[in-house]
Amino acid sequence: MKRPSLIVAGAAAVALAAAIPASAQVTMCDALALYGNATANGDCLSLSPTSQNLWVCGLQAAPNDVHLTFNASTPLHLTVRITAPACEGNTQINGTFPGHMTLASTKAICGVAVGPILTRLNAIPQLPSSGKTPGSVVRGAFIVALEHGRTDPSTAQGYIDLATKKYKCP
Repeated sequence: MKRPSLIVAGAAAVALAAAIPASAQVTMCDALALYGNATANGDCLSLSPTSQNLWVCGLQAAPNDVHLTFNASTPLHLTVRITAPACEGNTQINGTFPGHMTLASTKAICGVAVGPILTRLNAIPQLPSSGKTPGSVVRGAFIVALEHGRTDPSTAQGYIDLATKKYKCP
C-alpha cells in the first residue's frame, strides 16, 4: 500500500514539472542580436550575408567547422562539421539572448563537446542599443562590428534591415 505522503509528494513534483515551461526556440530578434553582438566582440569569425538562404555565423573554422545557423524558417542551431572522419551534426539552441540559452541536446557532436561552446555563447555581452527605434539593439551591435572591421557594410546593413524593417526588433 502506498503511503499518502509519497502520493502527495509525487503529485506535487508532477505539478511543478508541468508549471516549468520547456525552453522555447530562440526568437528571431534574439538570434539577430546574438549575431550582432558575437560579430562585434569577435566570437563570430565569419558572417554570411542575409542574401544567402541560411544565415551563418562561423565560430571556428579549423580543425572543426563550428557555426550557428538560422533563417526565417530554420530555428537557430549549432552545427559541427569535421572532415576526417566525415561527420556532421547539430542541435537546436533554445532560450533567450543574452545569457539564457540552452541546447536541445548536450551530447558531443562528432566528438566535439558542445557545453563549452554554449558557455561561450552565453558569455557574449549585449552591447548598448543605438537608440529607441526598432532594431536599435541589433543596429548598435553591428555598428560596433563595423567600427572594429569585423564585417562589411553590406552584410551589417542586411542584418540591421532584418531587425528594423522585417522583424521590428527592439
